Amino acid sequence: MKIVTRLSNRLLALALACAATVTPTAHAAPQPSFGIEVGNALLCLNQLNSKYFFDYLVAAFGPPYKTEGGAYWFKATNVSLWGMQATDFLVNDSSSQADFIGAYFNTTPVKLTDAIKAALGIRFTPEDDTAYPVRQSQAGSKIVYNDTNAKMYCAKSKFLVPGPEQP
Repeated sequence: MKIVTRLSNRLLALALACAATVTPTAHAAPQPSFGIEVGNALLCLNQLNSKYFFDYLVAAFGPPYKTEGGAYWFKATNVSLWGMQATDFLVNDSSSQADFIGAYFNTTPVKLTDAIKAALGIRFTPEDDTAYPVRQSQAGSKIVYNDTNAKMYCAKSKFLVPGPEQP
């Protein structure tokens, strides 16, 4: 019985941690499932579909404010994931060789990884011992430095790599 209570408390905490805190802007406010949909995609826990996420972000924030670097950029106002303030979201355009979704956060990579670990138990491991390492989750999500702030993304190649022949 104790484990059921503990499990239900963790599931409630997970749902609350994933939920995005949103203040309405001039555009439509993100759906209540925003934190789960976009958060799971950023964590590489969902399939990536650029058309789906483009439409989802347009519904949440209106049209992209720029197209640059193979991505559509959306400005976020008063949106937080895992208790961290997000400033921009991006999704690949058709010129990109990868399907990806990304977000910029107004915090350091260390604080973002700590927040995700505290909220969901997902760890990000530094790939090297440099001063500004890329941090990667087991699912493939990455958190990197953008000046002093954090950029998080999940990217998957659009091109299938043939596997070895099976006997």
